[in-house]
Amino acid sequence: MKSYLAASVPDFLTQPTEEIVGRLAIRVGSEHSGNESQQIRAWRVQIDLLKEALRNAESDRWGILLELPLLRLGRRIDTIILINDVVVCVEFKIGAANFTGADVDQAVDYALCLRDFHAASHGKRIIPVLCSDQARRTQPPESIDFIDDVSPCIRTNGEGLPQVLQAIAGLSGDDQINWQAYDAATYSPTPDIVTAARSLYSGHSVKEIGRADATAEALERTANRLKEIAEEARRDQKKVVCFVTGEPGSGKTLLGLDLVFSGTAGLVAEEPAALLSGNRPLVFVLQAAIAEDARQREGIKADEAKRRAQQALQTLLGYLKDHSDADAHPPENVIVFDEAQRAWDADTGLKLLGRAKSEPELFMEIMGRLPWACLVCLVGSGQEINRGEGGLALWGEALAKSEGWSAHISDRALAERAGLLGFFDIASGADISLVNDPDLHLNSNLRAYRNNLHGAWVAALLNGEIEQAREISRDMEHPPALITRNLSAMKAWLQARRRGDQRVGLLASSGATRLVAEGIPPSPRSDDLGTVTHWFLKPAGDFRSSNALETPLSEFVCQGLEIDYAGLCWGNDLTWNGAEWVPRKMRAPNWQLLKKDDARQYRINTYRVLLTRGRAGTVVYVPHGDENDRTRAPKEFDGIYDVLKRAGCQLLS
Repeated sequence: MKSYLAASVPDFLTQPTEEIVGRLAIRVGSEHSGNESQQIRAWRVQIDLLKEALRNAESDRWGILLELPLLRLGRRIDTIILINDVVVCVEFKIGAANFTGADVDQAVDYALCLRDFHAASHGKRIIPVLCSDQARRTQPPESIDFIDDVSPCIRTNGEGLPQVLQAIAGLSGDDQINWQAYDAATYSPTPDIVTAARSLYSGHSVKEIGRADATAEALERTANRLKEIAEEARRDQKKVVCFVTGEPGSGKTLLGLDLVFSGTAGLVAEEPAALLSGNRPLVFVLQAAIAEDARQREGIKADEAKRRAQQALQTLLGYLKDHSDADAHPPENVIVFDEAQRAWDADTGLKLLGRAKSEPELFMEIMGRLPWACLVCLVGSGQEINRGEGGLALWGEALAKSEGWSAHISDRALAERAGLLGFFDIASGADISLVNDPDLHLNSNLRAYRNNLHGAWVAALLNGEIEQAREISRDMEHPPALITRNLSAMKAWLQARRRGDQRVGLLASSGATRLVAEGIPPSPRSDDLGTVTHWFLKPAGDFRSSNALETPLSEFVCQGLEIDYAGLCWGNDLTWNGAEWVPRKMRAPNWQLLKKDDARQYRINTYRVLLTRGRAGTVVYVPHGDENDRTRAPKEFDGIYDVLKRAGCQLLS
């Protein structure tokens, strides 16, 4: 059993309370430490309340599960009652005389986790119930509405629990969920990147916080392979660079964090390791998240927690500046370079550091001073969004110029148009040691856990392959995105999904400058790190939080990060002419076509980033425009709206 106890309701009613409590105590004692006597007292009250509530159950087919573990939250669901085809998720607060907002959020979080990650809950209606046994009596709801299969939380005291279960039975269908199969079903959580960083930093591994399916096996296989390569580099005193590739949301940053944090908190191959990123918002958000978690968990001072976080997560430019001198030897033999496709070229190196070398060249020069080194490059294809970002080809060029380095890369990455092979085809006589490592490419999408084909759909859409995108959408269990012309309707849809711990937010392209006329303010800049950190970490109710739906984030400040439900405000910096996407930039007072190939691709990649930030769903708002404003022509917005519908987006109802 995965739960501590599972049974049919008739069998549960015949078992003595003390016998049930004993079974629960044995299980919890073998797995956890804590105040067991207090837990046992609470169980006695809880079991008696359940027996009283179920004594007149309308069917002997109902099932009950006690203490079902949810590893993603590090908690256990108190009780699950399977009432015909409905899953009732009950959270007990024994001795509580009121219903707190935190307790309601906890009950709803449990229900959402079941919906998203528990195989037997898939497609079932789920009702969270909060039972504060000493609270005032409340009336059971006359009707129950569901949003994406999960209802609002029902509040009740112990005395009212029977009436609540009777009301739920009245709306249930004739089918009965099998309690044995439900208990045996897989639970495959996919943590968001902030949660993952906290868990990995506290000593968990990618296996412990990840899923329990083929996707997780592949992720763990890649994680283990990276550790093997690092250990081999140390043992043989050699220098290696590994390229981990995959679509947006496939788990690359999760792997990097695992390599740096897991085991003894950053000691891979018994040596220090660090994750570096040129994405300053990502670094600062993760630093703030793990520092606050470490402060609360370990009881250390905030300054010490922040210092530890900054040791493990650093900015790329800061690292390069710290080790620019020829005699500066870095302390870390293992470095993870996040978003390595965004590495800048020699012209940018001259501008930033006064050295006409690309970022890959500088890294190999610095790490080449060490007796051994393992450089892990996390590469997301199609995510270059800024001038000077050269993609994998820059790494091929740097490898050709550097001595003593070998490269591990999958044949899938080598075959890509802009991959390393693209460089080798034109670089004659390059003597580079290549190791084909198939485990270094990730095929699955972890971020869009409700739509595994989402990445393929985004790629087809932005490649202008609209009919292919439509065909992909037909194979998706949920629509790739919803679409609306009403900003208020989009915000209302998002607010309805801001439940429990789930986060919603607005996104917009940095080039969509005319959205301000639609009442959408510009995004904070990428150097406004405090504002961006608040956007991702502050709770609902704080106007600085993403949940307030006041300020959108651009591609520059959301890349690498994620939210549960995203509202993308589509600007007319990327329009559709009937045959292909037309990237533009604002050159006031008019729009100007982007003619250079790299600039055009950066604008398209902007929308690739924005379309892949939502973990559970995305809704796209396309304005109507204004006939009296030549920078907001209605015909252009109509073209965007029509092509998104044709590609498989469904109308927001």
